[in-house]
Amino acid sequence: MSLWLSAANRAAGWWIGTATSAMRRQQQIAAAEMIKSATGKKPARKRRARPKRRRTPA
Repeated sequence: MSLWLSAANRAAGWWIGTATSAMRRQQQIAAAEMIKSATGKKPARKRRARPKRRRTPA
């Protein structure tokens, strides 16, 4: 029974994660459309900060 519940929990987690990511994508698209219609501009994209390089001792 434990194996069955473990597999069911894993499957449920995958489905919830997939649904959550789809919902977030739809919310981002809706927000971008609202901003574009209100301002006439595309919203600025979030960019990841570049990792700082470490100086290697010479």
